[in-house]
Amino acid sequence: MNTDDTRAINNINNTMSQTMNNVQQHRRQILADGCRKYAHIVNEPKPAGWIDIIIKNYYDDRMQYVYCRIAKTANTNWRRTLMMLGGKLTKYRRPEQIPLDVVYKDKDIKRLNGLPQGEREWRLRKYFKFVFVREPLERLLSAYRDKVATNEHLYRKVAGDIVRKYRPHDYKPSAKRYDTTFAEFVRYVLDQHAAGRVLDRHWLPQYLGCPVCKPVFDFVGHYETLHRDAEFVVSKLKSRIRNKLHRRRVQNIRFPASSSHSKTKDLMQQMYATVPAAHIQALYKLYAIDYALFGYKHPNVTRFK
Repeated sequence: MNTDDTRAINNINNTMSQTMNNVQQHRRQILADGCRKYAHIVNEPKPAGWIDIIIKNYYDDRMQYVYCRIAKTANTNWRRTLMMLGGKLTKYRRPEQIPLDVVYKDKDIKRLNGLPQGEREWRLRKYFKFVFVREPLERLLSAYRDKVATNEHLYRKVAGDIVRKYRPHDYKPSAKRYDTTFAEFVRYVLDQHAAGRVLDRHWLPQYLGCPVCKPVFDFVGHYETLHRDAEFVVSKLKSRIRNKLHRRRVQNIRFPASSSHSKTKDLMQQMYATVPAAHIQALYKLYAIDYALFGYKHPNVTRFK
C-alpha cells in the first residue's frame, strides 16, 4: 500500500470517527436533557425485582468495559461477541458460530452481580460503559414474534395466559401450543402494567432495564444503526486490550450480521393495524420515558385507522 492509499484510508477513518463522535454527543445530550426533565420518574424507587436485572450486566477487567444489556437489542449477539473478545473461546472463528447453549451458560463472561457492591460501583465509575436501545414499538413487536407467537418454551405460559384471559373458550390446559394475536399480546402487556406487575424484561421499558441516567454512559448505541455502532464499540474494546498476543488473537472478530431489524420494521404497519388506536396511545404512554431519553419519534402506525 502506497503513501497516498494509507493517507486516504486514514482520512476516511478520521471522518467516520468524527461522525460517530457527533452522533454520540447528540444522543448523550438528549439523554442528559431527558434525565433532568424526568428526574422525578427515573430516580424514583424501582419495582421489586428491578435490581436483579441491573446487577447482572457484564464487565471485563482487561478491556475495562461494562455492558448494560437490554433485551431485544441484539443482546445475544453481544454476548457472543464479548465472549470471543475475551479470548478464551478459541474453538470458534466467528461469534455467530457459538451455540445458544454455550452463550447462555455465561461461563466465559462475568456479571456485576458476582462482585461486592463497592467493586460494582467502582467499575461503573471508571470503565467504558455502553448500552444499546431500540424504538419501543418495534422492540415490542420483536418480543411478540420471537417469544410469544412462537410459544418459546419459557413463554408458552404467557401465550396460554393470554388465551385463557381473552378467549377462555379456546383455552385447553393440555394444549401444546397457543395461537395468540399481536393485538391480544398488546392488551396483555397493558393490563399487566395497569395491575402494577413488573413487566417481563423483553418488553419492560428500557430505562428500567438499564440505569441510563446514573452513571453517565459513554456510548449509547441504537439498534436501528446496530452494525455501524457495534463496529465502533468492538474496535474500541479491541484497542483497550494491552496484551499483544490477545489483541492479535481477536483482531478479526466482528459483530454478527443480522436482518431481524429490517424484517420487523417491514411488519410494523401490518401488525399494528390490528391494534386498537386507544391501545397504541396507551403504549406511547407506557414507553414515554424511553421515547424522551433516547430521541425516538412515535412511528406513524395509526395512519390507516
